[in-house]
Amino acid sequence: MPSNSSRKTDCKGKEKASASISTSANRVLAGCVGPQEIAPSFSSATIQDQQYMEIVEMFNKVNNSINSVKDDIAAVNSNMTAFKNRMGIVVDTSGKTHMAFADFATAYANDQTRMASLEPSLMPSYVPQTSLSDAEVSVIISEIFVEKLWDWKFESDDPALVAENESKKKWNLNEKINHRNNVAVIKYLKSYISAQTRLAGTHPQVISDKIKNRYKHSHRTFHESPEQKAKKNSKGRANSRTLQMSIRRKSTYMDNWVAIDAAIGYKTGNPVEKAYLKLFQKDAMSDGESDIEIVDNLPRRCLHVPRPTWRSEEFNRLLTMVDDIDRTYHVSNADMGTKLRMNRYPATLLPCSVPATLSQSLPCWAINDE
Repeated sequence: MPSNSSRKTDCKGKEKASASISTSANRVLAGCVGPQEIAPSFSSATIQDQQYMEIVEMFNKVNNSINSVKDDIAAVNSNMTAFKNRMGIVVDTSGKTHMAFADFATAYANDQTRMASLEPSLMPSYVPQTSLSDAEVSVIISEIFVEKLWDWKFESDDPALVAENESKKKWNLNEKINHRNNVAVIKYLKSYISAQTRLAGTHPQVISDKIKNRYKHSHRTFHESPEQKAKKNSKGRANSRTLQMSIRRKSTYMDNWVAIDAAIGYKTGNPVEKAYLKLFQKDAMSDGESDIEIVDNLPRRCLHVPRPTWRSEEFNRLLTMVDDIDRTYHVSNADMGTKLRMNRYPATLLPCSVPATLSQSLPCWAINDE
């Protein structure tokens, strides 16, 4: 039978072991120590390997849980800092933050209640997008410009018309767009155009851009030199003539495509009907210079047309054939006193490359490779 001293010694040993285990576990839970620092306390001969592995696994799970909690706390702190910076609220531990959040929520709820109680006429309304195309919007706004803006090029012998033009809003074309006079005109035009029911739904930026472009155009033309004006007018007339030539040739071809297709002949890739219709594009036409020719001892105006070097001989033959048919028809159906169309004669070659607008749409045979 063990003595009293032996029992006291055993009790003290058990108390020390229990205290050691409890202290070590608390240190692990606090994240201050790894399981490897405690595990040796249990690696005695009386403890089986399986028990040892279970204890180590338990400590690993505890450490993982502690790390996860630390990450969550860091994320919360980061979110609170971001919210504090955005809202301008100082986060503290005295309860002021909670009061600030409560005040903010209350103010927002009161504001929503007030908005809901407003009359329908005072509530923000949805403005539908305009059903007009961009071209239609441009036409309407251009009409307003003509109606409301002073035209510096306007000339008339009618005092009433002159007075009407002078009464309109005037750009200060000697100043930049941000000059106070021009800013006042822009403000007036924005207000007037935005109030037009036919333009309801037009985005304000579209209106602003068109007003600014109008000023830029007026400012540029106002300061053009006589040489610049002459060059621009000449280019405009040339564009108009080539457009009319394209329309007339296309119309003549449509009326005579069977005979023309038969005369030119079939080419690989041609459609069965109207094989050459797509060739009569504006950019494929060339403008000419008027001249005088003598016919039956009488002077007659004619056109000498330079031919671009990119256009093939076969393409030129097609255009000449269409022009001959058109002029023959015009002469045979002209009334007395009708101004006859001028003959078109090929002039010198005009060195130039095929326009980018035609390079993909014309067949290979129509483009000169040389």
